[in-house]
Amino acid sequence: MAEASEPAGTTPPRWPRWAVVSSRIVVLVAAAVGVLFHLNGFPGLRALGEHYRLDLDVYRLGGQVFAEGGDLYGQLPPIATGTTLPFTYPPIAAAIFSPLSSVSLYAASITVTALSMILLLVTVVATLTSLGLRPRTLLWWSAGAVFALSVLVLEPVTSTLNYGQINIVLMAFVALDCLPKKTPWPRGVLIGLVAAVKLTPAVFVLFFLLRKDFRAAVVSVLSFALFTGIGFALTWSDSVKYWTETIVDSDRIGGPAYPPNQSITGVLARLGLDELPRSILWIALSVVVLGIAAVAMRKAFAAGQIALALTINAMFGLLVSPVSWSHHWVWAVPFTIVLAVLGYRRRSALLLSLVAVGLAVMVYPPHWKLGEGRWSGLGWPLPDQFAASAYVWWALASIVALAAIGLSNHSKPADEAAAI
Repeated sequence: MAEASEPAGTTPPRWPRWAVVSSRIVVLVAAAVGVLFHLNGFPGLRALGEHYRLDLDVYRLGGQVFAEGGDLYGQLPPIATGTTLPFTYPPIAAAIFSPLSSVSLYAASITVTALSMILLLVTVVATLTSLGLRPRTLLWWSAGAVFALSVLVLEPVTSTLNYGQINIVLMAFVALDCLPKKTPWPRGVLIGLVAAVKLTPAVFVLFFLLRKDFRAAVVSVLSFALFTGIGFALTWSDSVKYWTETIVDSDRIGGPAYPPNQSITGVLARLGLDELPRSILWIALSVVVLGIAAVAMRKAFAAGQIALALTINAMFGLLVSPVSWSHHWVWAVPFTIVLAVLGYRRRSALLLSLVAVGLAVMVYPPHWKLGEGRWSGLGWPLPDQFAASAYVWWALASIVALAAIGLSNHSKPADEAAAI
């Protein structure tokens, strides 16, 4: 889309130098505090061992069982708490995790945490680059500010890091496959890889289809088939068991009414609906959300807003997935970035309000605050149920708003370097 120019004779306002220097110091200090905090481990879990990450412990054990030729989908060895948790990922994921079992839990924790934080910054930079933020100085300091905010107070990110989850890694691979103008690999390869590791990224094939990049869509399917096939070659019995039994065993991943399940299914489950009516409603609502998301994504593509289309796709995937734990919602970070930049450029009170609401529910997540002592998620008063599904309502409201407004007729200011 052609860029607009500032009216002749106008000069973008600039911050005084002391304000610029002070803001940069704040960003550096905040980012350093966030990095050091997460490398040192979550305080509530340190009694189990320094740098302990519960989900990472399960990944390591899955990798260990795979390396030893054991039953990957049987009972794993106990984690540090003494309990046993199942391995829920495809066999290729266990193969990828297996090197973690050859190092100490301490080393694995530091490695995965550091990698996740690096890839979070990479994702933020890729998003801002796709949005055309300039100059580079503004882009990098803005990325640093978003990174610091994310690792300090945004619940999807802090939960992912605290548990040792791989959500940020998966997100970065998808972003790097979709956002750059050119990639050194066939576009779609990375989405196929991460879909083979954790299924849910397969939803991003929709991005390629609506963009009419059918080659990338085919590549992603072939990539998924290739890496899944490698899993079969490495462990045939585990692969057969996973793809015929484990994949449909919802009991392995927790009850859908658990408050951190921020998805349409979670909302319906917390209403106390039985499985059959819940499934029918879920399918119907998912189709409706797909239609709205497709309209919003097509408008984004028409306006040249690739990052917006990708993050709408991510929100759609989170909403319709049967289980979207709140730590899966790391995509809310780039989505909020896009809403903020477009809201600023359009001077849109609606988009900026959505940014404010999104930040509020991520800083103070109602599903955790209201869930204390009643984690089943059932029997709650309706106001509590509504509040506890805040991520769902925010994402739905954002997608509907983006589908309703027209993006193509609005241009960004020529110079966004006003603060530099």
